[in-house]
Amino acid sequence: MFVLINSSLYAQEETTEEELPFDAVIQSTLGGKRVKFYGNTRLNFNQAYFSNWISGGESAMTVLFGLDYNLDYSYRNGLVWDNKIILSLGTTFISGNKFFKKADDRFEINSIVGKQINEYWSYSSVLNFKTQLLPGYRFYSEEGVDKRDKVSQILSPAYVQLSLGLYYKRADDFWLNLSPLSARVLLVSGRFTDDLLLGKTYFGVDKDKNAKFFLGAGVSGFYKTQIMKNIFWENKLSIYLNYIEKPQNIDFDWDTNIRFKVNDKISGNFIMHLLYDDDLVGKLQLRELLGLGINVDL
Repeated sequence: MFVLINSSLYAQEETTEEELPFDAVIQSTLGGKRVKFYGNTRLNFNQAYFSNWISGGESAMTVLFGLDYNLDYSYRNGLVWDNKIILSLGTTFISGNKFFKKADDRFEINSIVGKQINEYWSYSSVLNFKTQLLPGYRFYSEEGVDKRDKVSQILSPAYVQLSLGLYYKRADDFWLNLSPLSARVLLVSGRFTDDLLLGKTYFGVDKDKNAKFFLGAGVSGFYKTQIMKNIFWENKLSIYLNYIEKPQNIDFDWDTNIRFKVNDKISGNFIMHLLYDDDLVGKLQLRELLGLGINVDL
């Protein structure tokens, strides 16, 4: 059984005043300000049950919850402030296992403040924050008993990144930020670094340390398009080059999401997330989710 619930909220816009400059200036009733709030909420439930099934099978249950919301503000003097919050949580339980296991865990906040140069380009400062919300575990079995060790938690690891550069935004469905100067801090809890063996690191952070500093360049962007009727494709991409350490290792984060609507009641989405960070794992990370079910607009 699959259940998917989506709710979307979009601000209503008024007629643009022609004499006011740039995209930053619409809605004269707000004195030349623009405030727009929009996004999507998803709930997916997947359940399988077997009893005396001769061909075999394991009962399982997966619950996935996600939200993606934007709050954009601009003013007639060319000030642009775009904000995005992303949350995705999921858990899985398989019959016979002692513990629930994480199916997804992501929390991210992006905030871009810009001063317009012309209709599409702005000087920009970008704040990005990423972490997880639930503890992460390493699962293993010892003498037939399921056990687990905590290997991560909220704010461990966590990324805080501040970038300066240029912001290009042609519409809500396409923007690009170029940052030749980007400072990043990787934060971890001391409980994971205090007992490290000499020469070992925890997500790139040395023994008895709580943070690691990076200075480099970054590129981030968003693109959304309609592939065909009722099928939309969203892409979020960020690339980071570290000037200080291993500049040949380029970190990237690409999150692509195809959302499709079969009819007024049935919809679904396909998510593929590719991540490479030499300090976190040093290997390509892959996350893939597919949901199909009932759609309800609230």
